[in-house]
Amino acid sequence: MKSWIDTTAAKDNIWLVLAIHGVDGIGWEALTSELLDEYFQYLKSKDGDLWIATFADATKYMRERMSSTIKTAEKDGKITVTLTHSLDKTMYDIPLTLKTYVSSNWKGVQVKQGRENKRIRPQRDAKGSYVLYQAYPNTGAVEVSGA
Repeated sequence: MKSWIDTTAAKDNIWLVLAIHGVDGIGWEALTSELLDEYFQYLKSKDGDLWIATFADATKYMRERMSSTIKTAEKDGKITVTLTHSLDKTMYDIPLTLKTYVSSNWKGVQVKQGRENKRIRPQRDAKGSYVLYQAYPNTGAVEVSGA
């Protein structure tokens, strides 16, 4: 079972859906609570490489992503990203992961939205330097700047 987690963490855009049908002798092919505790601790140890979510949150994320509009502006060495969607804001409040290309001169990047303020180290791909970060739709612009 741990290899399923390792495969999911190593690949991009893969879903792993766990279905456990019994615990401690109750249910079909029941697993022991000790085994499940060890397994969930292993799962938690990979938290930085996985997004662990309910079906409801994963569905909200997909609907938000499909319904979102992103506007980007650059001025005075800062990139402003505005993320909006027209869905019911009381129900659809999951942060989306955004990828923003930044100056290759930026060794560190400051990402700020509201009270959230994070420093991120840029990554590189064939198109250049970029940062990945989470942003909440409809809650104000994200400011991305060199740090």
